[in-house]
Amino acid sequence: MQSVFYQPEAVVLVSKHLLNGSGSLRWIYRELAPTQSQDTGWLLFADNEQWNQEPNNFMPVVVATALAIEPSLQYILDLPYGTDLVFVNRNQIKGWWEPKSQTPIWLSDGTITPHIVIKQGEVMANDDN
Repeated sequence: MQSVFYQPEAVVLVSKHLLNGSGSLRWIYRELAPTQSQDTGWLLFADNEQWNQEPNNFMPVVVATALAIEPSLQYILDLPYGTDLVFVNRNQIKGWWEPKSQTPIWLSDGTITPHIVIKQGEVMANDDN
């Protein structure tokens, strides 16, 4: 799988609440079957569940715009299709968690990072960390 960071036109679908500042990033999901070549499959959801259920409340943005919303996305956007993560940013804890097992995937203090590396633009498993 090619890294989203090596695809200049790569886009993610983002809740308009995140773009206009009226909402906070709450969770992300990577669809199994993106519909277009530039589609990374990622959906970024705000903290408003009712709003999130309306497809017209989302718009595509390039990866750089998504990183401006939340810089820690750089550590997880290359995770595999089907990835579902919750963003936690409270009580001196900031990171991405797998919601079912409540397992951290990435923490801002560097103690936990995803088990992937990028080699020549390709995403590969990294079992060294």
